[in-house]
Amino acid sequence: MVLDVTARNLAEKDPEKQVMFSVQEKYFEIGRDLQNRMRYGAWQIKEIVDLTLQPMQTRREQYLINFDTDVEEVEIEASLSYFISGKKGDVVYSIKEKLTYDLD
Repeated sequence: MVLDVTARNLAEKDPEKQVMFSVQEKYFEIGRDLQNRMRYGAWQIKEIVDLTLQPMQTRREQYLINFDTDVEEVEIEASLSYFISGKKGDVVYSIKEKLTYDLD
């Protein structure tokens, strides 16, 4: 599973400067990586367990995002994708919200 979170400054006209924050988290199925290869080796066991999301388990992520003092409106978008095999992935959940700040 892959979680993508992005914050954009909607007032910025340049698309490259719009993105204020972006992060991607990856969670693996036990014993397999995103390319569907088996992951073995004693040195990898801890990494596999730490990055594995168990069935019926909820995991919450929090991010601290600092905005410039002149930003009035920010769009936060998060999407969760499930990769069945290799590069074939489907979005299972997506949310987009606009946050407006009063700068008076």
